[in-house]
Amino acid sequence: WLREELAGLGADQPRVADASLVGGERGNEGHRQGAEVDLVVDLTYNLFGKPGDPARDVRAKNVNTVDEVPDSSWFTNRIGRRPMTAEEIAIGPDLTAGPGTGRWIVTASKSDGVTPGFTIRNASGELWFLKFDPPGYRAMSTGTEVTATKLMWALGYHVPENHIAYLRREQLEVGDGAEFEPPGGRSRAMRLSDIDTLLKRADREPDGSYRVVASKALQGTPIGRIRFYGTRPDDPNDIVPHEHRRELRAYGVFAAWLNHVDAKAINSRDMLVTENGRAFVRHNLLDFGSMLGSGGVGPADYWAGSEHLVELRGSGKQMLAFGFSIPKWHTEDFYEANSIGRLPRDNTRFDPDLWKPRVPNQAFVRARPDDKFWAAQRLVALNDGLLRAAVGAGAFGDPDSEAFLVRALSERRDAIGRAYLAAVNPIADPALDSAGVLTFRNAAADAGFAPAPAGYRAIWSTFDNAGGSGQRIGETTGSAPRLDAPADLSVAPGAFIKVELSATGAAPASWQVPVHAYFRRTAEGWRLVGFELGLERRPLH
Repeated sequence: WLREELAGLGADQPRVADASLVGGERGNEGHRQGAEVDLVVDLTYNLFGKPGDPARDVRAKNVNTVDEVPDSSWFTNRIGRRPMTAEEIAIGPDLTAGPGTGRWIVTASKSDGVTPGFTIRNASGELWFLKFDPPGYRAMSTGTEVTATKLMWALGYHVPENHIAYLRREQLEVGDGAEFEPPGGRSRAMRLSDIDTLLKRADREPDGSYRVVASKALQGTPIGRIRFYGTRPDDPNDIVPHEHRRELRAYGVFAAWLNHVDAKAINSRDMLVTENGRAFVRHNLLDFGSMLGSGGVGPADYWAGSEHLVELRGSGKQMLAFGFSIPKWHTEDFYEANSIGRLPRDNTRFDPDLWKPRVPNQAFVRARPDDKFWAAQRLVALNDGLLRAAVGAGAFGDPDSEAFLVRALSERRDAIGRAYLAAVNPIADPALDSAGVLTFRNAAADAGFAPAPAGYRAIWSTFDNAGGSGQRIGETTGSAPRLDAPADLSVAPGAFIKVELSATGAAPASWQVPVHAYFRRTAEGWRLVGFELGLERRPLH
């Protein structure tokens, strides 16, 4: 079915700005039978197998020649490409002010689990999904969901429009055809009393209203979820194995930052979107209520982020040590509050390489140092002011806990920057002007995570783009990230040159492995056409 919808579209995946509802009644939660990921099989494969490409050291296959991820139906470059304001972060993906007031027609409900959920149509006929905080934990799940949504949007992912909203019982009425499935019972027509039964399991405001996170239905028709390995066989645009997509590998760095232990297929949604007569699949991440200190139905587990659900190696270690091998989380000091849940109190020593989701994610385990460097550059661009704006959007109503949450996010961000920005040669954004002056950044030094090196060295060569060969022109050095080109550098139109850039002096060994920058001479001057962090050569275009 989907292949017929997408037939003949080629690789172009247009971006769609219109977020109006096109899809059916199931929206973010629904799926088309036959296109859904089997979640039990997916869980089993990831816990006990190693699905996807068996090769672990493979460069991301969806980066362009300058080592960046282009905008697509998977990802849109935002923070890091341009400065962002606190106001932008606070708005995030929102195109409306929320579900509004008036009568809300309940079309479906979630009766399993600790907290209830409703699918409603508001007074304008828009489809929304409502989720509640567990009793006694006001704002923990709802505030976390909204805060994380703003941050994931800023980092570049496609996410739903989520709002903090309040409802009163008298706003809700049962829609025609709505069904209810009591726990352990059979599905039947929903009654008004069923709404009352479900609301008893939700946290309630002092004035009798209920605080909810209202999630607007995603644009398009739901067609399944994201599998983090392989490709969709029914989508001719999906040609890069998901474990080799840089934005999905980088998602592991961001998941570690946000303690997103449930970063798996169930918390995603593929939507078939049509724009200007063209159809494509947009890949969305969603359901962020179990992140940071929130476990969704209660505070995050003490061991959240420290262990997979199944730890065969850890169990063996415990047996060999007769139970005296004590995991770190047993002795960790935690900050706990009903409003934000539970997080380690001191995050300055956070080690992102030791962080683990509940279930291994095949894109995460294949992330290489260049993928993590790319992710860290975006993450450190989220300054504390932007973090405060995102946390403020969660409206936790607890100033002390909000201040702690901003501090924890800041500390974990900096720990990731220290771990990944200096792990490779951190030279970034090289540019060569018409006068032959080469400028660049040192991402680690600029962010304050490492001292600047004593100097830099540039080895200049001609470059044959067709054959990959070249001839050395010369070498220049300097103490600042600004080096002159050799005097005899050719300026012939169409000429290619290669520059190998590295640090000198007592710099880390990784900084002495050169990055490769490739420039092409155009009528306007030199244009960067290739960039590699010492990796395999790629043909240029």
